[in-house]
Amino acid sequence: MASAGAPPDVVGLTLDDARQAVLAAGWRVEEVVETRSPRRPLLDPRRVVRQRVTGAGRLALVVCGERSADAQV
Repeated sequence: MASAGAPPDVVGLTLDDARQAVLAAGWRVEEVVETRSPRRPLLDPRRVVRQRVTGAGRLALVVCGERSADAQV
């Protein structure tokens, strides 16, 4: 389903919330890329830190965990 107009701004949302917002706006998530430190695994929830249009009605999202598994609480 292609969308008319600009995609919703989902930067800062959790991945699940971003997917729902994108779908509700008539767009679809075509790709999800995770970015993280090469030495530290990240924990959920994943949040969108970047988005880009990949085609008509399609988005790619870059996500990052909120903190590393070895972060001090």
